[in-house]
Amino acid sequence: MHRQYSMTKKLPAIVLSINLLLGLFSWAILATQTSSLASQAVTDKSQATISQLVELIRTPLFNDDTISVQVALRRATQDRAIYSASFYDINNQLVTQSKQSGETPENMETVSAVVELQETEAGIVYIEVNSPPIYSQYRNVFFSWLALWFVFTSASTYMSHRFAEQFARRLRILTNRLPGSAEQIVDEISALETRIQPLLSTAGQADENTASGYYYSMVTATIKNRQRLDNQLNRENLELLFEKIDYCTSRALELYGGQRVEGADGSICFYIRSTQSSKQHLLVCLMAVYSLQQLLERLGAKLGVDLDINWTLRSDNLPTLPLFRYHEGIAALKQSSAELAAQLQEGIIVIHSTEYDIEQLSSIARFQAYDTNCYVLQGFPEERQKLLETQILHLAGICL
Repeated sequence: MHRQYSMTKKLPAIVLSINLLLGLFSWAILATQTSSLASQAVTDKSQATISQLVELIRTPLFNDDTISVQVALRRATQDRAIYSASFYDINNQLVTQSKQSGETPENMETVSAVVELQETEAGIVYIEVNSPPIYSQYRNVFFSWLALWFVFTSASTYMSHRFAEQFARRLRILTNRLPGSAEQIVDEISALETRIQPLLSTAGQADENTASGYYYSMVTATIKNRQRLDNQLNRENLELLFEKIDYCTSRALELYGGQRVEGADGSICFYIRSTQSSKQHLLVCLMAVYSLQQLLERLGAKLGVDLDINWTLRSDNLPTLPLFRYHEGIAALKQSSAELAAQLQEGIIVIHSTEYDIEQLSSIARFQAYDTNCYVLQGFPEERQKLLETQILHLAGICL
């Protein structure tokens, strides 16, 4: 199994690797090109200078004007790239020479050319080219590129790190809001995929489930003091209360993917369906029930009304076709939930499950045995509870 790393490490590492690879290839190409251009520049400079110098001293030599030859050599050495210029006769004896003042540079290149007068060799001109400064100019181009590459690499790596931190934080927040295992996974994408995978189904699964049905969990909220509310509140306040309850229910179901169905007198009914029975699905249902319970308690406190509500959760596999069988199954779930609710006191949440016992359900929440296959919800793990409190605050901000 390959090791997993956080996006805060992977993304900057990828950006840095790309920049290093780009820098390596660019360095090889630029170093070769600058070296070639520098050599060509030295050659061009040498050839141009010595050719010009040969033309300048040809006439003075014809007139035997040594002073003019010296002047031509001095003018040549006024160029900082030409350290010295010398003229030797046909016997290789120095006739005249011009040098720049100061220390003798190292690594100079010597270039010579024969001076001919009327197709007869009259002497040889030598020039010493101070080539290191020319090479240095081209190396400066390379070092400038290197500095620019370093700044760009540092900036892009830092920016990618900042972006990865923000993106990873948003992914962790989204992942923590999803139901699922609390297993710590370093890779934020893998963690999100792990949490969201049970909520997804492929097209093939969807077609199969359409034919065979879905796993429905029916939630019934029974208002135990419904008759007392009718007596305590006037019609206007009672309608306002029921409107608020409907609105809170709708917003909570939007968050958890629930579907409202017609309830009996004094009860609220909705279901959440899944492709198959799983503890993951039951956890989503319990989170929806708990969030709505806390939301309605806050609503009652805000309006100064006591809402004595108990909650039941029953599940079963129901066919979607034919519709008659589907409606029969929904009605049976509602009836069994109502019968269970009639036995319960207010304020508790009871789940009826034949697929999982209390030990198996303990992996998603804490329960207390109530009756055969019936368990009272006691609470959630600490991390899940913090997430629920955040969602409840969000819902309260919208609804209340």
